[in-house]
Amino acid sequence: MFNLFDLTGGNYKVLRTVKYPKFGRSQLDFDAEVRAVNEDEWSTVIRIEGRYDGPTDVVGVEGYEVVWTSDGETLFEDGKAKLILSSGKSVETEWQSQITPTGQAMPELPEGGELVRVSYSGFEIEDNIMRYVWEGTVEQNRK
Repeated sequence: MFNLFDLTGGNYKVLRTVKYPKFGRSQLDFDAEVRAVNEDEWSTVIRIEGRYDGPTDVVGVEGYEVVWTSDGETLFEDGKAKLILSSGKSVETEWQSQITPTGQAMPELPEGGELVRVSYSGFEIEDNIMRYVWEGTVEQNRK
């Protein structure tokens, strides 16, 4: 199975729209450029526009899952996750992305795409720095 580095060479543009169903007026649009420094480190510039009316005490993520499909040029991502709040409550989030590699052709994905599941450690936030660890798996989407 592929990972994002395999699919893009580590250099890509992302257009992503994130929605929060419980907060219907909230929608954030992300425009990002990612450049591979090496296979383990990427430099990212993100521009964010939109409105978010939800809670601001996010401390973690659960149930992060995306499905990747491709038209041969662009990687399409449909995702969902729960943002965990300091109170223990959660906020549902869902998103759609278009990820376009720069300087590399997109490899062919299996029929039905790939299913990506990621688990995150809790967020550690100090001043303006956030740290966390994530681990993921990629497998053929059989849905």
